[in-house]
Amino acid sequence: MADSAIRMENVIDVSVDECEMEKTTIAINYNEDDGDSDDSSDEDESGLLTEIEKLEATLQTNPYLYDIHVALIAALKKSGNLEKLRRQREQMSSLFPLTEVLWLDWIRDEMNLSVSDVEKDAVVVLFERAVKDYLSVELWLEYAQFSIGRMGSSGENDICRCREVFERAIVAGGLHVSKGSVLWEAYREFEKAILMTLQPLDSDVTAEREQAISRQCNRILNIFKRQLSVPLLEMEKTYEEFEDWGSVEKRDPNVKFVYNKAHAKLKKITPFEEALFRAEPSTESVYRNYINFEMQEGEPTRIQCLYERAIVDNCLSSLMWEEYVNYLEVQLKISDVILPVYERAVRNCPWSVKLWQGYLRALERYNESSDKVKEVTETALAAGFSSADEFRELWLTYLDFLRRQINWNQDHDEVLELLRRTFEKAHKHLIDGFGLDGDFNCLILQYWARIEAKYCKNMEKAREIWNDILHLGHMQKAQMWLEYSNLEKAFGNAKHVRKLFARAMQSTSDWPESIAEAWLNFERDEGTLEQWEVALSKIKSRMKIIQEKRLQAVEQNATEEEAEKLKKTETVRQNVDGYAKCLGSRSLKRVAMKRKFEDLNEQTAKPNFTTDRDGFKIPRMPNQEIGRASCRERV
Repeated sequence: MADSAIRMENVIDVSVDECEMEKTTIAINYNEDDGDSDDSSDEDESGLLTEIEKLEATLQTNPYLYDIHVALIAALKKSGNLEKLRRQREQMSSLFPLTEVLWLDWIRDEMNLSVSDVEKDAVVVLFERAVKDYLSVELWLEYAQFSIGRMGSSGENDICRCREVFERAIVAGGLHVSKGSVLWEAYREFEKAILMTLQPLDSDVTAEREQAISRQCNRILNIFKRQLSVPLLEMEKTYEEFEDWGSVEKRDPNVKFVYNKAHAKLKKITPFEEALFRAEPSTESVYRNYINFEMQEGEPTRIQCLYERAIVDNCLSSLMWEEYVNYLEVQLKISDVILPVYERAVRNCPWSVKLWQGYLRALERYNESSDKVKEVTETALAAGFSSADEFRELWLTYLDFLRRQINWNQDHDEVLELLRRTFEKAHKHLIDGFGLDGDFNCLILQYWARIEAKYCKNMEKAREIWNDILHLGHMQKAQMWLEYSNLEKAFGNAKHVRKLFARAMQSTSDWPESIAEAWLNFERDEGTLEQWEVALSKIKSRMKIIQEKRLQAVEQNATEEEAEKLKKTETVRQNVDGYAKCLGSRSLKRVAMKRKFEDLNEQTAKPNFTTDRDGFKIPRMPNQEIGRASCRERV
C-alpha cells in the first residue's frame, strides 16, 4: 500500500511539474510580450494611454456601457497594467454577468500568475463566480483540470476535491447533448489515472489492494453507465469504449438497456439539435420548439439544462428568463435553484420590472430576510426603468411585502411605521421623478388610505390622504369620488358619506350622473324619506346648473363651428375671385380662338365612316399614301 501511495504522489508530482513548466513558459511569453511592448514606439504607447483615458471617462459618465467595459479591458491588458486590469474586470463583473470568453480570459491570466496556495485559492474563487453566470462546459472543464493540477501530497483529500468538481460539472453540463460528453470523458480519464496508481508493480497483491482496485473499477463502470443513460452526440463511440474496457463478467447487464433507451431518445432530439446548429445565433423560436418537445417528455432536469442553453444564446431576452423562472416555480419549487436563477435574470435584464417583481415575491415565498428584500428593492430602483408605471409597480410589490409582514393581532407599531414611511417615500419618489404623471391615478395613496381605514381603523388619516388625492388634479373626476365614497361607506359613517356626496356633486364635471345615482342608491339603502328627498333636491338643483353649462358649451361650439365655416367660405370666394382676375383677358382670347377653330372644323371635317343602304356605318379605309409610308417605315 505504501508503494502505491508513493506511485500516486509521483504521478501527481509529474502532473504538477508539467503544469508549472507550462506556466513558466507562458510567463516567459508574457515577459516577451512586455519586451515587445517596451520596444514599441512612444507614439503607440501614448495612443494606447489616450484610448484608456477616453474609455475611463466614458464609463465615469455612464458605467452601464457593456461594450466600453470590454474595450477598456482589452486596452488595459494590452498596456500590461495588471492592477488596473483586475480592478476593471471586478467592476464589470459587479455590473454585468460575464460571458464564457471573458471569464476564461480573466481566469487564465490569473492562473499564469498564481504560484502560492493563496493565489491559487483566489483562482478557485474566480472559477466559482464564473460558473454561476452562464452554463459553460468549457469553464467547468477548465475548473476540473485546474483542480487536478493542484493535487499534491494531500492524497485522498485532493482526489475527493477533484471528484466534487467533476460531479458538479456533470450536474451542470452533463446533459448538454452536443458538449456534455467532454465532461464525462474527462471524468472517466481522471478515474482511470487513479486506477493506474493502484496497480501493483509486482505479483504480490494484498487483499486491501484488491478491494481498492475493485472499488475503483466499479466507480469507472458506474460513470460509464451514467453517461450511457444520457442521450449525447457520438454516444456510440462511448459504448464501444465501454465494450472494450474491463472484464465482461463485471459489467452491469442493464447498461445495454439504458444505452438503447438513451440512443432512441437521441434520435428524437437530433432534428432539434440540428436546427440549433443551423441557427446562428440560435433564436428563441428554435429553442422554444425544443423546450416544448421536452415539456411533453416530462424530464425536469433536461428541461432545465435546455433553458440554460437557451439563456446563453438569448441572455438579453427578458421573456426567456420569465419563462424559465415560471417553469422552475411551478415544477421544482426549490429555493436553492429558483433564487439564483432570479438573481442572474435581473443581472442580465435589469430593465424588466416583471423579473424584479417575481424576484421579490420569491424572496418572500422562501422566507428570506426583510433586509434582503429591501436590498433587492433598492437595487431594482437604481436599475433605471424607462417609465413611471414600472417604478410604481415595483413600489407596489414592495409595499405588498411590507403589509404582509404585519401581524395585526400582535404588537406591530414598528413595522406599521415602516410601512407608512415607505408609502410616503414611494409617493415622493414618483412625484419628484415624473410629476403628477408619476402616479397619475394615485394608486399608492389609495392603497395607503385603505390600510389606514381597514387595518388601523384610522378614518381621519384615510380622509386626509383622500383630500390630498383629490387636490392632485382629481377634484372634477367622478371615478375618484366614487372610490372615496366606497371607502367611506365601508369603514366610515353615514354622516361623512352624505357630506362627501354633496361635495362630489358640486365638484364633478365629467360624469355627475354617476355621483347622483350612487347618492340616491345610498339613501335608498340607508336613509329616510326626508334624507332621500333632500338628496334628490340637491341633485336636481346641481344638474340644472350643469345642463345649462352644457347647453352654453354646445351653443358656443356651434357658434365657433359656424364662424369657422364662414371663414373658410370667405377664403374660398376670395381665392376664386383672385383666380378669375388673374385669368383676365386671356380667358376671352382663348374662347374666341376656340370658336374660330370649331368653325374651321365644321367646314373641313368629314365623317370617318360611310353608311350603306341598309344603314350600317362602315369605317373609311385609311389614306393609301399614309399606308404605303407606314409599310416603308416597317421595312
